[in-house]
Amino acid sequence: MISGRILALDYGTQNIGLASCDELGIAVRPLPSIPNTNRRELRRRLRAILDEMGIASLVIGLPMNMDGSSGVSVDRVRHFILHLQEDLGLPVVEVDERLSTVEANEVWHTMNARQRRRYRTIDSLAAAFILKRFLEES
Repeated sequence: MISGRILALDYGTQNIGLASCDELGIAVRPLPSIPNTNRRELRRRLRAILDEMGIASLVIGLPMNMDGSSGVSVDRVRHFILHLQEDLGLPVVEVDERLSTVEANEVWHTMNARQRRRYRTIDSLAAAFILKRFLEES
């Protein structure tokens, strides 16, 4: 079991969705997504978020196929995880993210324009569903 604040990431080639929880793992909230521009800038922005929020560990969604197999997307995320562990030195847990984007899409379409601007992209809502799933299964 992971203790402390957790940051969940929904990796995308254009944006990385973020969500966090409190120290007790009760309240999950989406954070504004960050553009996936280059490794150096991404590392800098993530480090700032980790330091500001006192994050103890990371949860990252693995885009498994519906039949449970892995593909190119999973390989891409695992490569990203290796770099994260090198760059940030925090524990990283992989979570099956199947259907998290579908769930996030459903919520996204119920939000007003102001709410959507706050999160920038749907990716952070997907990260919140990934974190929620992780906490429920832990």
